[in-house]
Amino acid sequence: MVDSKTRGILINVIKHCKRIEDKIKNVDEISFYNNDDVKEIVCFNIIQIGELIKKINNDFLMKYTKMPWSNIKGMRDWVAHGYGTIDFIKVWNTALFDIGPLGDYCIEILQEE
Repeated sequence: MVDSKTRGILINVIKHCKRIEDKIKNVDEISFYNNDDVKEIVCFNIIQIGELIKKINNDFLMKYTKMPWSNIKGMRDWVAHGYGTIDFIKVWNTALFDIGPLGDYCIEILQEE
């Protein structure tokens, strides 16, 4: 059973995943690298996702192990503290390949109740 705090966090993670997916839906890789607005939106939402995951208790994270929760939190720190050295290839690949499965997994967890 997911407590109400964690439920709210997962709902917000899903919202941020959807925001990233919507923003890159019609964007190819080169366009992503050349569009500072899209890069900032994706980075902002990655930071938000990581912050939210940091608020989930460890028992939950140990129970639901299909996601690399510590890597998600680490990605947040890396993007938030990159200060001009962010590797946008890594950000693009995260947005393209990891965000969808994360949102889907959060939905799956909520539907298990």
